[in-house]
Amino acid sequence: MGKILWLASYPKSGNTWVRMFLNSYFWGEEEKQNLNSLDLSTYGGSSKSSYREVTSRNVDALDDKSIMELTPSAHAFIASRHSHLVFAKTHNILSTYHDVPLITPSVTHGAVYILRNPLDMVLSVADHFGLSVDKAIDFIANPNGSTAPNETMVRQIFCSWPLNVQSWTEQAPFPVFVMRYEDMQEKPADSFSRLLGFLGTKADPKKLNRALKQSSFKALKNMERKGGFNEKSRHSRSFFRVGKTGQWKTKLTEEQVKKIVQTHRPLMEKFGYIPSGF
Repeated sequence: MGKILWLASYPKSGNTWVRMFLNSYFWGEEEKQNLNSLDLSTYGGSSKSSYREVTSRNVDALDDKSIMELTPSAHAFIASRHSHLVFAKTHNILSTYHDVPLITPSVTHGAVYILRNPLDMVLSVADHFGLSVDKAIDFIANPNGSTAPNETMVRQIFCSWPLNVQSWTEQAPFPVFVMRYEDMQEKPADSFSRLLGFLGTKADPKKLNRALKQSSFKALKNMERKGGFNEKSRHSRSFFRVGKTGQWKTKLTEEQVKKIVQTHRPLMEKFGYIPSGF
C-alpha cells in the first residue's frame, strides 16, 4: 500500500491548478487533459466514493460523527490505490473533528500546502459561495467555517483562513511544502520545479513546459468552457474566474482592506501579503 501526499489549501487558493499540473506532468502523454478526469489521478479526500468503499451503510444517511469514524478507513482505501504516493485534495484543517483526525497520519507521507493572498482570495470565495464581498470577509474569518455534506462530498472542516494556514504550515507532524499562488504565477517554472524536487523528482524540461502550458489559467478556462467542470459552484458562472493577482486593488474598498489586514495581520506579514500603507 502507498501513502497519501495531500494537496491542501483553504478554498479558492489554487489547489486545482496544482492538481492539473501534477496530472499533466506525470500523465500528460498518456491521457487527454480533462478537468473532470482529475479525480482519476488526484483523489478527493472528502469524496463520498471512498467512504462508500469501506462500509455497507448508506453514507448519505450518516451523521458527521459516524462519517468521521469511517475516515481512517476511507483514507486507507485511497492510499491503497497505488504502491507509492497517492495525490489527494483537501480543504480540511489539519486537526480533529469528533476526536478523529481529519487527515489520517498513519497513511500520510506529507503535504503540499497552497496559499493565496486573502485580499485576492476573498473575491474568489465571494463568487464561489454566492456571497457579497463583506460576507466573504466574515466567512474567511469564521473559526467554524465548513461546507455542508452534499451528494458527492462529506462535510469539509476548513475553519478560518489563519487557522487553516497555521495548522498546515506550523503544526504538521510530517513534511509540508508550501507554495504561494503569487509565486506560481510570477515564477511558474521555478515554483513547480521546486514542487517536483519536494516529490523527489528532477524536473524534465520538456515535461515541465508541457505541464505548465496544459495547466495555465488560459488552458484551464478553455477546458471548462469546452467540457464543463463538476466542481463549479451553482453560484458561479465558471470555476475559473480571472486568475490574476492584485485584483483587490480595484475591487475592495479601503475599509474592506483594513478589515482583512487587521484580522489576519500576523500570517499576512509572515507570507508577505501586507500592502504598503497598511
